[in-house]
This record gives sequence, C-alpha cells and structure tokens, in this order.
Amino acid sequence: NFRINWYLDTTGTFDPQPNTTYSLSIIPSDSSDFDPVTGELTTPGPPELIDSLSQDTIIASEHFDIYWNPQETGNGMITGEVIFEEDGLDSTRDEWCGGFFQGSVDLSDSSYAVPGEFCEESTDTLGPKDYYIRLTAMDDNYYEYFITGEVGEYSNMLLNYPTTKGRSVGIEGGFGFFGSIASDGVLRTIVP
Repeated sequence: NFRINWYLDTTGTFDPQPNTTYSLSIIPSDSSDFDPVTGELTTPGPPELIDSLSQDTIIASEHFDIYWNPQETGNGMITGEVIFEEDGLDSTRDEWCGGFFQGSVDLSDSSYAVPGEFCEESTDTLGPKDYYIRLTAMDDNYYEYFITGEVGEYSNMLLNYPTTKGRSVGIEGGFGFFGSIASDGVLRTIVP
C-alpha cells in the first residue's frame, strides 16, 4: 500500500524570508503507523543578476559572460533557454542550434562563462528569439538532493527508476527532501 501525504499552509500566512532557518515537524496522530518527520533548512539569499553587464543581444555561436552580485556563501544553478512562441509544424525549434545551457555555480563567485556553440547547419533563415537567463540560489538541502546527489546516483547505470527515488535530504523519518530556492532572471534577444 503506497500513500502520499501533502502538507500545505492553507492559511496563506507563511511568508518565508531569506537567510532564515526553518524547521519542519510532522507529528502523526496516535492511531497511525507513521513515524514523526522532522527537518531543517536555511533559505538562500535572493540572487541578483547584474542586468547592466549582460549583453542585450546574445549570439549563440559566440562566448558570453553572465554576472551577478556575489553572496558570502551558497550554491546555485544558472540556465539559459531560447523561447519559442510557436509549436507544431511552423516551429523552428528543431532547426535552432545553441543557446541552451545549464551549470552549477558557487554564488560567492560573480560570473559564469557560457561558451559559444558551433553549428554545422545553416541558420541564415532563422530570426532572433527571446532568450531567458535564470540564476537560482539553493539552500544546502536542495543543492545536495538535485545537483550533488543526482550526479552521484548516475554512477550506477543499471538503475531502473528515477535517480532521486529512495533518497532523503533535509528530513529525518521519511523520504524526500526539505529545501528552498530563490531565482532572478533576465530576458534578452538571441540570434543563431
């Protein structure tokens, strides 16, 4: 028998603050067969991309740098994504080359270098697209569960289930994780 329990602040009064430690405590009723679940996390400070240092137009085949205000500590992920308004037969999604990236970052650094991507196909007929760059700060639990832990789990290529199944980070007495994130993003134009 498999049971999933969701816990939600239905009062709407929970307003998480940055750089604050929060605890989780779930005490089941006396008649249940469940163990108590506890956890703790410290929310990350909100990341801040430096908009004025980002190029207005990104060329997918050329190197560019992304800058943010450094934090004393913390880890995160930086991503770039080309935005396609259209789908279906008229979409240029399959013809587009370059622009998509992701990488883990130390938030005490202040920049990330994105290498250009060489494309063999001709992209002369493709026009500019919107491009979203996002910097996401993660608390230690979130980073360990989704970034560090997931890389380690790939060492066994015979696994027949998602890599996060059966792992716990940030909680005791249950499976899953107790974590938090904060993000900042900038919208740019990208050309092939």
